[in-house]
Amino acid sequence: MNILVTGGAGFIGSHIQDRLIALGHKVGIIDNLRSGKKANLHPQSVFFEIDIRDQKHIPKIFSDFQPQAVFHLAAQNEVPYSMDHPFEDADINITGMINLLESSRLHGLPKFIYSNTGGAYYGEVPDSHLPLPEDEPVLAPTSFYGVSKAAAEQYLRLYGQVYRLPWVSLRYSNVYGPRQDGNREAGIVAIFTQKLHQKQTPTIHGDGLHTRDYVFVSDVVDANIAALDYPTNDYFNISSGSATSNLAVFDTLESRFKTGFKPQMGPDRPGDVRHNSLSPTKAKKLLGWTPKTPFPEGIRLTVAYYQSH
Repeated sequence: MNILVTGGAGFIGSHIQDRLIALGHKVGIIDNLRSGKKANLHPQSVFFEIDIRDQKHIPKIFSDFQPQAVFHLAAQNEVPYSMDHPFEDADINITGMINLLESSRLHGLPKFIYSNTGGAYYGEVPDSHLPLPEDEPVLAPTSFYGVSKAAAEQYLRLYGQVYRLPWVSLRYSNVYGPRQDGNREAGIVAIFTQKLHQKQTPTIHGDGLHTRDYVFVSDVVDANIAALDYPTNDYFNISSGSATSNLAVFDTLESRFKTGFKPQMGPDRPGDVRHNSLSPTKAKKLLGWTPKTPFPEGIRLTVAYYQSH
């Protein structure tokens, strides 16, 4: 099967690329290398260095490559950046999605799989509602990133309704693991790992008691592969269902590096929700997917990757 992966030179996309190639698929990568890296590209992939907003070349890629599925991961995915650059955030996450959907519609694409956010999608909710199911009302987003990613899913659902475009949306909690860039604003596991590996002191924004739901990247890849064969249009939380505080993330990593450092405490960041965890029950029941990697084991694998690179 010919499959396009947008953002395929990035953290999650490159792992999906590798799995698809191992399964025998022909993979095309669409990436403008804004955050993706050529080093993440598989030698067998066909690489298109292009922005998903390019209305001239994206349709040509669909015409030439003839994809039978698209995994859409390319995005502006940093909450703080979205708060400072709302126009750019919306342009990439919404306009870029529409551009891909139009090419998918005209091409008669058999399957569109969208990598959405779950951590920022639902916004601030009462702690008593956690872990959140998919039918939790989206009433109080706290970041433009959450708004733009949620809006893109609505476009996807409407294209499915109006044009019969088959789709699945996967709402990720906080994904971590090898290849995640520790030099960016998102992904504290990667940020803390890189800092400690370089014998530098990480900064925790807030009091350290903010909690997130962490899911290992290989488990996320499993969910994407399961979505490829899922027969109906639907959306799923891809998550562990449990909450881990920022301080607990630091302590787990420090137990590996044994630097003796204590974290620096910094101010809260605009757009960050206080607590978030997502229920994976629906994905377990309908997708046949379950997270397999406990957080300590995922941290071990992540640290080993950084130490070997």
